[in-house]
Amino acid sequence: MSWHEFQFELQYVLIVAARLLVACVLGGIVGFEREHTRHKPAGFRTHILVCMGACLATLISEFAIKAFSGDANVDPTRIAAQVVSGIGFLGAGAIIRHGISVQGITTAASIWAVACVGIACGMGFYTAAILATALIWAALTYLKVIKSRMHIRKASVALTIESVEAEILGISWEKELKELGLNVESMDISRSGEKVVHKIICRMDRDDAPDVEAIARRLMNISGVIRVSI
Repeated sequence: MSWHEFQFELQYVLIVAARLLVACVLGGIVGFEREHTRHKPAGFRTHILVCMGACLATLISEFAIKAFSGDANVDPTRIAAQVVSGIGFLGAGAIIRHGISVQGITTAASIWAVACVGIACGMGFYTAAILATALIWAALTYLKVIKSRMHIRKASVALTIESVEAEILGISWEKELKELGLNVESMDISRSGEKVVHKIICRMDRDDAPDVEAIARRLMNISGVIRVSI
């Protein structure tokens, strides 16, 4: 190996190392916010691995072009495209359904976005990768605060409805509560013999305090309802 070839190989190794390192740092920034700020299970290490894996897949595409140039028709975007679509299985694992509410969608979206950041790092498109990471981090950090402030005056109501299962079949609690100005956020259902217990968390459409007596009377008028606690 000549000195020129050695310099070229060393330069290429440094480029690969730099791209993987940048992917590691940028993925870690998003993952740190998910784990240490929001306490999500898909956190620091998960985002780092996703970002570095996407970066490596893109580097493999670039290496394949150089390795098989003239011998095979290599599409440099094929592997990267599979990363974008294939990362969905990991995002789906972060989504949890709890009653009628769904949790983990934001974390799943951050995993997918971090995979795209990794692809940008693999391509050497550092400007887009760094700007995207900054925007992702800002969205995860500050938009959550803004959203919570927008709803800070909204009253929440916790309901416990005990009823006879045979008599409430076909009743839509979401519809009944919507007519009372309540939006259902989560619902847990438990059964004990013929009795069914619904534990429902609702949020008011209005900013004023809920009329708990009116809500209780309306729900008690439903056939099969035994007890209502607010």
